[in-house]
Formats: sequence, structure tokens, C-alpha cells
Amino acid sequence: MAPPFPSASTELDYPLYAVDFDQEDSNRLVVGGGGGAGRSGVGNKITVIETVSQDELRVAGELTLSRDEDSVMSLAIGANMGKATHLYAGVNSSPDSIAKGKNEHLRTLTIQKTKARASAGTKTADTVVTELSRTALFSNPDADTYQRLLRIAGQAGVAATAMGKEHQLAVFDAAGASPRLRGILELPEEAQDVDIIQTGEKQYQVAFCYKYELHVVDIGADESEPRPVFVIPENESRRPTFRSIRYVTPSFILAAANLPKRSGVVLLGIRLPVKSDEQGRLSVTGRIPEKIAATALAVSNLSPPESPTASVGETQFVVAVASHDSSISLFTLEHRLGHKVGILASLWPFQTLKSVHGNDNITGLAFSTFATPKTHTHPQYIKLASISLQKSVAVHNIPLRKYVDKAAPRNKNASSRYVVAMKSRGPSSRGVYITLTVIALILALVGQSMLEWLGVRPALLHVNKLLPSRYSTLQTAENQPIFTAKFLSNLGNLDGGESIKTQEGEQIVVYESVPGATDGTGEATNKIQAGVHDSAVHGPGKTWEELGEKQKEAWRSRLKEAGAWSQQMGENVFKGVLFGELAGAVGRAVAG
Repeated sequence: MAPPFPSASTELDYPLYAVDFDQEDSNRLVVGGGGGAGRSGVGNKITVIETVSQDELRVAGELTLSRDEDSVMSLAIGANMGKATHLYAGVNSSPDSIAKGKNEHLRTLTIQKTKARASAGTKTADTVVTELSRTALFSNPDADTYQRLLRIAGQAGVAATAMGKEHQLAVFDAAGASPRLRGILELPEEAQDVDIIQTGEKQYQVAFCYKYELHVVDIGADESEPRPVFVIPENESRRPTFRSIRYVTPSFILAAANLPKRSGVVLLGIRLPVKSDEQGRLSVTGRIPEKIAATALAVSNLSPPESPTASVGETQFVVAVASHDSSISLFTLEHRLGHKVGILASLWPFQTLKSVHGNDNITGLAFSTFATPKTHTHPQYIKLASISLQKSVAVHNIPLRKYVDKAAPRNKNASSRYVVAMKSRGPSSRGVYITLTVIALILALVGQSMLEWLGVRPALLHVNKLLPSRYSTLQTAENQPIFTAKFLSNLGNLDGGESIKTQEGEQIVVYESVPGATDGTGEATNKIQAGVHDSAVHGPGKTWEELGEKQKEAWRSRLKEAGAWSQQMGENVFKGVLFGELAGAVGRAVAG
């Protein structure tokens, strides 16, 4: 099956653990990984990759690290400093250095183009990656501690430990060549994920999660204490746990939470509280129902504000969730304005990419930054990069289209915005309608079957043929149901008399007192009567089955008029009863 989007892939010579796109250059991404300390044959590297075209990637530059040190476990691209771009990476020092109590785990590097730029399509590296500094942020690390998580926003960053006896989160300044530690938070559990966003001039907010809890802490001139803002509600044995979080805006966080036993993924759009003593609220939710577990999450704004501190307007976000089966589920998420308050809505899927890296686990996702073009003459795309443990890098180009809000007033100066070209699929009510229809059909069949069994309705399903004889005896002449007894009683009362009593071998006959008698208008003036059949008086008589359709129609009408029979009784009550001639009525029926 052909991929739904244009894509390109390449394979490196080391396992990959971290990936990030350059925020200023959507054609450049950086990956890192390696074999760790003391593993011969597999190096530790940082590689710069450029997208030559939608179907070609090339290695633009690479830095080989010492094999005595750990592999690159996390990285994040920072701001541009002139012609150079800052890059931060989590790389543990050598085991010997750690044994001496020194682990400079945070590396600061630069990425810079060389003067001899490679022409498109060549394999020549034209980018240099240079290490600037090494910094130790965590306090009292043990031999197993490493920097698993790293995020950068503006001139601030956050890193978190993994595997150590003490669980820590470090906030640092990322403005220069040497990061400066701003503070360390001691956590009760290892952080599953962290993120950071700029909320104002030199003001930031850090979010971190573990198990069922989401916490935030404000960073600025007056640092606050961490506070819990959301707890996943208990739901018996299927309570999901946080796996990844990303800020959507300063007011919203999107989280991916795994259900137990790899039974699916829940996406939670959480509105953060304004006051410190309040709790966050769910604004929007989504679901991936397959038997999977999320391994990575990426979110990108298709209409980013001009500055990090500017307000977010009407826009669409694109969301990617990687799973352990090498699939990537793609969603769109709408951010709307209602009375100048942001609202998240319509977290809907639009595509699932299967087997992106074969059967390998996806270890990282990253979106490029999309900037709205000044002219709209060329097709537009946003890039999604993914990496795996088995050394592969893939970049998918998701098509976008220009969006025109028909409900908004026309404004020539209003800026255009883009959305995903592929249509998202909202929740469908088709399954509900089908279920209700099936239930209604079953109830109708059961009702008809019961009415047939009781003799109230004509046989359509013929359930008596399917039931054992002991359940169908109510329909025999020897043991007639309640309606039959009522019908016979009504026949006896046609002349105000008593019920008709028959002896063995005798039958009841229904007949006209004066056959064919009518008044001057043609209406019947005779009455119908009932009694014990005497062939000398009443003639031979006919059973209900022997009557023609015209005669049956006439008898039904006359019996209704006399109050002896109703449609609810059914026609089974006529069994065992003989019918005389109904000449006048039959004539009218024949005449129409």
C-alpha cells in the first residue's frame, strides 16, 4: 500500500534515542544516540540531517563522541546565535568520572554551516557540530543516574533524571555557551515526561508528570512551589497512566496516557487552572482504541503567534502519537476563541501510519515549525520526523491547505492560515443507529411471535411450527385460548341470549337471520345470529378456510359491526365455527 504522504527515510550506523527539528529551519533536524560506554563497534554520535526533497534525506554533518562515555539519551535545539545554532544534549560522563562523583551530563554544542556549502544531492557534509561546554546539574547522582528528559523554550530549559535513587528535575538558563543552574526539584517519583513554555518576559512554566499526577511550577523573578493541577480519575482497573505531555498554549496541556496491559491510549486536553488553589479541567479528549501503548508525543501549531508571549488565536494544531508497534496516529486539534477565552475542540484523527520503522520501537517524534508563507502559490507541508532503535530516520510531509473562515467578516488585511489538507474524522453515530435498529427489530420479532402464540395476530412467522407441541396447544380447537372463549361468548350474546352450549359432534354456525334483506338504500337490515348447526335449517355451512376472500372480508366486517369480533382476537378464533351465506354483504363486496 502506498504511503498517504510523501516521505523519505535513511539509516544510520547507531541506535537512535533523541530527535529534534531546528525551529528556524524546517529542513534541518538533529538525531542522537549510540551504543554507550564500552560497547565496541557501536559509536556514540550526534547527526545533522537535511531534507533535500520530499523523498531524499542527507547527512549534513556529524559529531562522533567518545566511546568511553554514554550514548546521547536526550537533545533539544535552542535559539540561533548569529550564524550558529545552540544544541543541548544529555550525555553521561565516563564510568571512571562518575565513580569519582563527577557527571557532566549536559552538553552544549553549536551547529554551523561551513563556507563550502554542498550542492543539492551530493553526499558531502557541509555542517559542523562543535562542543562548547559540559555542565553537571543534578546533585548527588549515583552510578545509574542519567539525563533522560530535556526540553528548551526560549532561554530556559529543563532536564530530568532517570534510573537513579533520587528523582530530580533541574531548571537552567540556556542563554549562553554555559548553562546556569536555576534550581533543582526533588520529586517523589521519576518523571515520565516534562515540558516548558514561555509565559511572559523572562517568565516560564514547567510541567512534569508521573503515574496519575500532573504538576506545574512557575519560573521567573519569583519562583513558586510545584503544585498538582490534575489527577487522572480512578476507573476501576482501567485507570490510565501519564506517558507524555506537551504544552499546547500557556493555558492548555495535551497528555498521552496509556491504558493498562497495552489496551489503548487516551489523549487528554487539560485546561490549566488560573488560581493556585484550583484544579485543571478536561477540555477535550481523544482515544486510540487499538491494542497499543504510546511511546512518544509531538504537537505543533500551524499558525504560531509572532512571539512566544503573544496570545494564541484561532488555529489548528497537528498531533502525532507514536506507539510500540511502530505506528503513528495523527490527529488535528482546534483552538478557538469564545468571548476572548481559548477553547480546545475537535481532537479528531485523520490518518494512521502503519509500520513506519518495520517492527522496531519508535523512540522519538518531532514536528518542524510551520511558518505561513507570504505568497500562496506553492503547496505547503509540515514535516514529521520519527526515529527508532534500529538506526532508521523517517520524515513524512503532511500536506496543508489554505483555510478560509466563511463565517468571519471579510477583511482584506486579515492574515491567512493553514490547516491539514486531509479531513479529520469526528465521532460517528452510525454504530449507535445500527444498534438501535437491531434492538427495535428484535423487539418487533419477539412481540409478533408472542401475539401469534396467543392467537392475537395472524401467523406471519409461524412460530407454532417451531415450538414443541406442549407450547402450541393453546391454538387447537380442543383447548382454545382466552380470545376464542370470548368470541364464542360474544356469539351467544348476539340476540341477548346466553352462551351457546354444544354437545359432542356439534358445531356452532353463524348466519344471517334473513339472508340478503336490505332497506331502500341497499343497506343490510338483517341481523347475524349464532346457534348450534342444523343442516336442515341453516344449510351446509362452510368453515373459515372454505370461504373465499370476498366472503371472509364481508364476515370480518359484519362481526366487527355486531361487536362479536375485533382485530386483536386474530382469525384463529374462527376455527371450529361454520359460516352461513352472507349474500347481501358478498354482493356489496363484489360491487366494490
